Amino acid sequence: MNQRTVHTIITLKSKESANQILCFDTTIKGKKVFGCKLLPELTQCLKCQFYDRSHVTAECTQEHNMCGTCGTQHRTATCKVDDPHFYHCANCDCQGHTSWSRDCPAFINKWESFKNQNKDSRY
Repeated sequence: MNQRTVHTIITLKSKESANQILCFDTTIKGKKVFGCKLLPELTQCLKCQFYDRSHVTAECTQEHNMCGTCGTQHRTATCKVDDPHFYHCANCDCQGHTSWSRDCPAFINKWESFKNQNKDSRY
């Protein structure tokens, strides 16, 4: 293996310890390690595809599944679309990206709103 980079999650007992690593980094086995805060992810319903923290797939009230790839009424797992030109986002109703794309304007708006409401996302 020629792997040179790894990501790991470290849980600390105090906020002070975590802040120390975030501000000044730390050393593990003689190597300098840079810290960054692990932020919670937005919850996306895999039935309707919307980013709405109030429900998940099991609690979704939509009658039909919405495909996260092409935006039509079928399960994402059964979608035959594999050409990005035919991707259609169910969140913003735009062509060219999937419903889980981080470039989706709807995702970006929800993420910014979530970060602004969540005091732990500011460091």
